[in-house]
Amino acid sequence: MKRLCNIYLLLIVLFFFTGCAGVRGFLGDIADKIAEKNSEKAPEGTKVLPASYYLGKALEYEKNDELQTALFYLQIAGTLNPNSTKIPEKIASLKSTIDHKARQHFTTGVEFCKKRRFKDAQKQFLTALRYAPNHQEALDYLKNRLHPKEYLNYKVKEKDTLKDISKKFYKDPSKDFLIAYFNNLKTGEEPVSGTFLEIPVLGSEFTRPTIDIRIELKKAEIFLKEKRYPEVLDVSEKILDYDKSNKAAQDLINTAFCQQAKYLTIRKNYTEALNVLNRADPQYDCVKKTISYVNKAMKKQSEVHYLEGVKHFLNEELQSAIKEWEKALALNPEHKKAKKNINNARSLLEKLEKVK
Repeated sequence: MKRLCNIYLLLIVLFFFTGCAGVRGFLGDIADKIAEKNSEKAPEGTKVLPASYYLGKALEYEKNDELQTALFYLQIAGTLNPNSTKIPEKIASLKSTIDHKARQHFTTGVEFCKKRRFKDAQKQFLTALRYAPNHQEALDYLKNRLHPKEYLNYKVKEKDTLKDISKKFYKDPSKDFLIAYFNNLKTGEEPVSGTFLEIPVLGSEFTRPTIDIRIELKKAEIFLKEKRYPEVLDVSEKILDYDKSNKAAQDLINTAFCQQAKYLTIRKNYTEALNVLNRADPQYDCVKKTISYVNKAMKKQSEVHYLEGVKHFLNEELQSAIKEWEKALALNPEHKKAKKNINNARSLLEKLEKVK
C-alpha cells in the first residue's frame, strides 16, 4: 500500500512539471506495472519498462540541465526498484545540486537588487525558479520587492486555463505557476472567465520554449525507426504544445499512424488499424495510401472467408458456412455473393427444420 501511495505522489509531481502529455505516457507504464504485480501473468502485449529505462531518462535530462525532470525520473526508478541503494544516493545528490543552483541564482539576484539592476535581478530570480519552482523567496522578490513592476492585463476567456494563458504569453505552459502566484491563485485553481489577470512581463530569454525542439525531433525520429509508436506520438505532441505549426512533428505523427496501421493490418487487426488512421490527418498522402491498403487487405481477407464458407456449404455444414460468410460480410459489406448465400443457407435450414 505504501508503494502504491508513492506512485500516486509521483503522478502529482509529473502533472506539475510535464503537463498532460507526460501524464499519458507515465500512466500507461504505471498501469502496466500494477497489472503485473496484481496478477500471476501480465496480460498479453503488456510492456513493463524497467527501472534502468528511467535512470537513462534521468541522465539524459540532467545533461540538458533539466534537473526537475531528471529528479522526477529518478523517483520513478526508485519506486520501481526499492531495494536499490544507489538510486536514493543519486536522488539526494541531485536534490542538493538543485538547491545549490537555486540558492546561487537567488543570492545573485538579491545582489543585483541592491545595485538596482532590476532586469538582471529578475533574470536571476526566474532562473532560480526554473530549478526550484516553489522557491518562496524568489517568488516574493518578483512579486513584492522588485521594481519597477511590469504587467500586462489579460481578460480571461471562456475555457481558458492557466497553462493556456502561460503558453500564449510565454510560449511555455509550465510557467503557469508564475501567473498563479502573481494573482494569488491557489494550487490547482483556474481563473474565472471574465476576470482580469496581471501577467508579469518576462525577458525574451524566458519566453522561449524550455525544450530543445531539434533534440526532441531527433528523439521522435529514433523512436519511429524503432517502431515505438506511442513514444513518437508523446514526443511529437510535446513539440506541438510549444509550436502548433511545426510541420516536422506533424509529419512524424502521421507517419507513425500509417506505420502502426500497416503493422496492425498485417496482424489482421483491421478495425484497430482503421481506428488509428481516424486519428491521422486525412490530407496526408501516406494516410490516404494506408487507408486504401487496409481496405484492400480487408476485401482480400473477406474473400478468404467467403471461400471457406463455400467449402462448408459443399460439405453440408450450413451453420459453419453462414459464420464464414458473415465474417466475409463484416470485412466487406458490399460482398453480394456472401449476402445472397447467407439468405439461401438460412432458407435451406428452415426447410430442413420443417422436414424434421
